[in-house]
Amino acid sequence: AVVQWDPQKDKVFMEREVMERYGVTSRQFRDFLALVGDSSDNVPGVKGVGEKSAQQLMQRWESLDGIYAHIDAVAPESVKKKLRDHRDAAFLSKRLVSLKDDVPLDFSLEDFTPGSPARADLMRFCREQGFKSLLESLSQQWGEDIEEVSPSRADRRMMEIRVIEEAEGLEALVRHMARNSPFSIHVDTSSFDPMQSHIRGIALCCEEDRASYVPLTSAAPDDMPGRVRKGILNLKALEPLLTGKEMKKAGHNLKHDTVALMRHGMRLEGMVFDSMVGSYLLDPARGSHTIERIVEEILGESISAPVESRNRAKSSRKDAAGVDSRYSMEAACARAAAAWRIMPLIRHKLEETGQEFLFDSLEMPLISILAGMEHRGILVDAHHLRDLTVQFEEALQEKASTIYALAKEEFNIQSPRQLASILFEKLELPVIRKTKTGPSTDMSVLEELAPHHPIVEQVIAYRSLAKLKGTYADALPALIHPDTGRIHTSYNQTVTATGRLSSSEPNLQNIPIRTEEGRRIRRAFIAAPGHVLLSADYSQIELRILAHFSEDRHLVEAFQTGADVHLRTAAEMLNVPAHEVTPEMRRQAKTINFGIIYGMGPYGLAQRLRITSKLAKAAIEKYFEHYVGVRRFINECIEKARRQGYTETLLGRRRQIPELQSRNFNVRQQGERLAINTPIQGTAADLIKKAMIDVQGRLDAAGLRAAMLLQVHDELVFEVPEGELETVRNLVKEAMEAVWPLKVPLMVDMGTGQNWTEAHP
Repeated sequence: AVVQWDPQKDKVFMEREVMERYGVTSRQFRDFLALVGDSSDNVPGVKGVGEKSAQQLMQRWESLDGIYAHIDAVAPESVKKKLRDHRDAAFLSKRLVSLKDDVPLDFSLEDFTPGSPARADLMRFCREQGFKSLLESLSQQWGEDIEEVSPSRADRRMMEIRVIEEAEGLEALVRHMARNSPFSIHVDTSSFDPMQSHIRGIALCCEEDRASYVPLTSAAPDDMPGRVRKGILNLKALEPLLTGKEMKKAGHNLKHDTVALMRHGMRLEGMVFDSMVGSYLLDPARGSHTIERIVEEILGESISAPVESRNRAKSSRKDAAGVDSRYSMEAACARAAAAWRIMPLIRHKLEETGQEFLFDSLEMPLISILAGMEHRGILVDAHHLRDLTVQFEEALQEKASTIYALAKEEFNIQSPRQLASILFEKLELPVIRKTKTGPSTDMSVLEELAPHHPIVEQVIAYRSLAKLKGTYADALPALIHPDTGRIHTSYNQTVTATGRLSSSEPNLQNIPIRTEEGRRIRRAFIAAPGHVLLSADYSQIELRILAHFSEDRHLVEAFQTGADVHLRTAAEMLNVPAHEVTPEMRRQAKTINFGIIYGMGPYGLAQRLRITSKLAKAAIEKYFEHYVGVRRFINECIEKARRQGYTETLLGRRRQIPELQSRNFNVRQQGERLAINTPIQGTAADLIKKAMIDVQGRLDAAGLRAAMLLQVHDELVFEVPEGELETVRNLVKEAMEAVWPLKVPLMVDMGTGQNWTEAHP
């Protein structure tokens, strides 16, 4: 018998499991795959034949040969035609999925009997590769001393840690740090969410291999002096050091530290260096910018706390979050010391790449603004959200009934397998793309299938509504802070490769703007009593940036004269007077305008407009015949990025594009799209960040109480006291439109209301 183990699900497949899952025996499985194919391994199969049809064919005629021997008896006629049309693909697929079973072998199964592990060699290999978690797991499994499996002491710098035990020592530390600016700081909190945690202590560093730790809670270790454990040192004693703008501070993820301190009534000032932000600017496409990874790459060292502290963690006193206090203290000091040491190295690299202006003038000042937005949060109407949950559930049931009527049976709409069975087997819609488990039913596939049957549009609507219900209507009430009654989203400054901000817990970027359901969710975000929400949204900023970069005379003229650029594009491409342009014509022109920014080719445009690729290609050519400057700009972007290896924004933000050097055509195409889009989208990101800094500066200078709450794409949302509304409206509009000199004017649409939907223009 043949047995297969699935390591991801830790499940063993034997004959019974194969029959239950696929409806065929293991001996029939090759022929089954020859029919359904496997897109992940480029096995074509018989186009249009899904699992259900293949099962029925195999159950009746047992094999691929048997099916084709009785091809005239196959029903329905549509399946017979598919089998005949794709006979060669079926037998080719069988050869592709068949293992070669006549290879001469000079060993026996006994040769593969597992022996004793070569522990020393395995540990050495894991240490060399930095597999720390695996090392610790092996240590526990084998009962080895953890020192034997930890990074060698040569890889970890020895550091002196001074624990501040009394008020006099704290005063001396404050004076010492003030004399040695810039110094680094790490706020040691009980959890990753600064709005839900308490501060255990603060680590400070201003010299090589030496750091100080100020415990601020009763979670100090048992072997510390009693007066420290009782918390006689409090945050107030550090206020001159933390809030003094003249004392410059470095760190890693200073936004987290700032929010944590604001939560405790204090604001961190004088921030000049954040290693996480610096690392992000140097390599924005990297997935992780942890201090541990940065130190390992730049210094070739580990900053994990000493082994003896981790060993002692098993028996020593834990704090309220279950963390060993001494281990936490030493880890905090290690991070503060690491940030201090790598500060000049990262700054030097930023200067080499010409990004020091971006770092000092944009990203670093933004940290304090984002921290203020996260700390303030936005008020939410929980009653409205609960009502939405009920309303969305009722709407989902209605949509489900419509889908069942069209399918003439009930099924799990959210199940890809059951949905595929309805679409591709029962309704016989064309299979667009296959996955390992059968025909794909993802959103891109459904959008392509929409013209073929009305059920597809209903399924798309059902899925979209179900996602909104689960992600927002159901989830948002649980995210309301118990003390503030507000939602405090986290702004991610070091995630997107283009420089745009993203948000999480909750993600506010994905709430639809133009759908009724999205507007109903936005109504839950409300102004405080006596206040209104003010929305300021850049109008077509990416197209305006395209006009600036390309200097295309038609685009520049359109924006300088205030013309409707989409309507004008439609009129010029279709050779019709502007007054004859229909809303559908304008929509198509808008799709083309924005598609050009994102490097969309004929296939992508055809999908969006639901036209043939030939017509889409002709439309793009017609566009470039008119907007000659845009074509020139695109070609120059691609060529410059290929030559330099990177592209950059108006303010100097860089993004490496190694895809342009790939031998794979599809990867190179992706690189070309990035080379076109990144300068435009990245510049838009830079400009709205600068606008946030400029607006906040003006609000502070004017002594206004209005507060910036949200940043979503090209929109800023403010909470404004009713008496300040007109002043703030004018201030924000003026600052945003004057953010940077372009060859075309920047325009900002303004709106106000008691909730976000009312305010959005």
